[in-house]
Amino acid sequence: MMEVSEAEKYSTEEEILLLVEEFEAGTIPREAWKHREHLVVALYYISKFDLAAATKTMRRGILRLLEHGFGVDLEKEMPYHETLTIFWMNAVHDFWTVRRDRPLCEIAADMIATLDKDYPLEFYTREYLFSDDARKRFVAPDLP
Repeated sequence: MMEVSEAEKYSTEEEILLLVEEFEAGTIPREAWKHREHLVVALYYISKFDLAAATKTMRRGILRLLEHGFGVDLEKEMPYHETLTIFWMNAVHDFWTVRRDRPLCEIAADMIATLDKDYPLEFYTREYLFSDDARKRFVAPDLP
């Protein structure tokens, strides 16, 4: 099998499905679970479920991956961030909605190129976004 470059990752439906399978099985390596992978899994769920169900599935999957895939003791450490999860699920949903007639791999490529990891900082101050409160529950943006 030919090696796929980082720039070409998730350029086929099969690669997206493999990523989702690894995510759901908790076998994706921690160092491979980056912003791009979060977005692509979110896109897959958005394409299959309504926003509420996709968000619930993503939240549950992230928590399961943290605990069972990465071995995080969620009683002692909580790297999960509710506000970011809700923010990104909404952003991905908005992105997908206007492109839903295109192949998923094309939408994924455009989304990866467009939705930078710092995008939430257009709506939130860094201090507010990374507060304990914003990690535990969804908080509305604090920037106009």
